[in-house]
Amino acid sequence: GIQILLYDIYKHMDQSDLTLEFLVLDDGEKYPLEEKIKALGATVHKLKGVWIRSFTGFKTYRKAMDAFFKEHHDYCAVHMHSSSKNFYLLYYAKKYNIPIRIAHSHNTNFQSKSKAQIMLGNLLKIPMKRYATHYFACSAYAGEWLFGKKNVKQGKVTILKNAVDLDAFEYRQQVRNTIRKELGIGEDTIVIGHVGRFTQQKNHKLLIDIFQEIYQQNSNCILVLAGIGELMEECKDKVKRLGLQNKVKFLGFRSDVNDLLQAMDVFLMPSLYEGFPVTGIEAQASGLPCVFSDTITKEANILEEVRYVSLDADVKTWATETLSLVQSTNRNTCKSKLQQQGFDIKDYVSTLKKFYLVEQ
Repeated sequence: GIQILLYDIYKHMDQSDLTLEFLVLDDGEKYPLEEKIKALGATVHKLKGVWIRSFTGFKTYRKAMDAFFKEHHDYCAVHMHSSSKNFYLLYYAKKYNIPIRIAHSHNTNFQSKSKAQIMLGNLLKIPMKRYATHYFACSAYAGEWLFGKKNVKQGKVTILKNAVDLDAFEYRQQVRNTIRKELGIGEDTIVIGHVGRFTQQKNHKLLIDIFQEIYQQNSNCILVLAGIGELMEECKDKVKRLGLQNKVKFLGFRSDVNDLLQAMDVFLMPSLYEGFPVTGIEAQASGLPCVFSDTITKEANILEEVRYVSLDADVKTWATETLSLVQSTNRNTCKSKLQQQGFDIKDYVSTLKKFYLVEQ
């Protein structure tokens, strides 16, 4: 979600008087989106072999950040889209006199389950806040988690709703028909969809259990999963054990999510936590009714056809809520609704640019 947002920012930002560059760590994986953004002409600085997995990795990361900003310090702004463990990015940006240093919260929890790592992450929020000049968050909930309730209440956190390219996601019946044909899905088949990395946070195991119950209630359905990640093979094994391999499509990384969403009937997202899910906005921009877990901020409830279900609820409740939303939306009117509520990427990048150039 964050990566797609950054891609859209680059794609829509007027760079006549500034240049956007990207700095990323290296987890050893190759991601199609990195090549996609390079194809637009973007400069991507990758710190080869640098990834925070251990104390040794943290020391290597610190040295790499120092070396990077020692060489590249002519930026007017640094915008950090990650949590507190990356605070050294802001520290060295300050050391080398970069005036605007933005810490941006996109989440409401740490991805790690380790109590020690969570404790360290909370402690590192202190220097992160000290070296940032601006606090951004995709929702009030995300802002409270990373910067504290007091800072949100006092207006020290700028809430920037995650935005999308509304033109690209606008519903088109012809695209729906084409994608369904490509995937071998019948016109009257109910398509339950999800877009997201196969990580613990996205809760694919529960998603698959919910779909099994949906299938038992209505066999004329299929589950479409787009994304990659470390838990993908585990989820494929689970689908096989349940005998659902002919009813679940694993599509891998997709560069045409805007078109893929057209083919779906309901978007299902039982995440363990989220800041403000970009994919949830994209789904609603395409006119999809959505079923979210109750851990997702209520600020993501843009359309009337959104339901929140507790993670403690049984799969039957999830399935019933999901099926009740099929064909509940007039998909042709959703673009204007999101536009009116400030979810257009064009407005988002205009706001960002003002922050980047404030000292110029």
